[in-house]
Amino acid sequence: MKKLMSTLVVAALAVALLAGCGNDAASSTDTASSSSSTSEAASSDVADTAKLDSIVSTIEAVNEVPNPRAIDDFSLENEMGLTPDNIVAFKGDVTNDQADCALVFAAQAKSGTVDTVKSELEAYKESMSSTLYAEFADKVAKAEDCRIVTSGNFVVMVISGINGPDYSEIDTAIESALA
Repeated sequence: MKKLMSTLVVAALAVALLAGCGNDAASSTDTASSSSSTSEAASSDVADTAKLDSIVSTIEAVNEVPNPRAIDDFSLENEMGLTPDNIVAFKGDVTNDQADCALVFAAQAKSGTVDTVKSELEAYKESMSSTLYAEFADKVAKAEDCRIVTSGNFVVMVISGINGPDYSEIDTAIESALA
């Protein structure tokens, strides 16, 4: 009986291992074909991660994000409502503190999609300021005053933290970061 159970467990692990390898191969094939079609679409759609890092760090030097949570692919699509196909690369942080609302987000849009990305961020801004309860009036005011700025293929969204700076300081940081 023990030999039979051991054999079944080993067989199940072998099947799982082979299935995992198969998925990796299919995934890398999908990525390769996606990468080649992306590079064909526009040569200017090469991720400029150094620029995104610089934008976010310049703005966060002025508008600190308390208890930051990095904005990931799930947040991008499901929380912010952005279409991933319109974005080459992105970086940002949102507070993970329920008492705050700070956010710094920078995206490099694909050629021809800057206005779409900006519109989606405007919709996200509207959803934040219209769905919060009255006891969060300070957060609503910060969200309503948020900045969404474009420069070339870059789109930036910044919400000042509850104890954050005046938006004039943030405007100066955004201007400097996008220069």
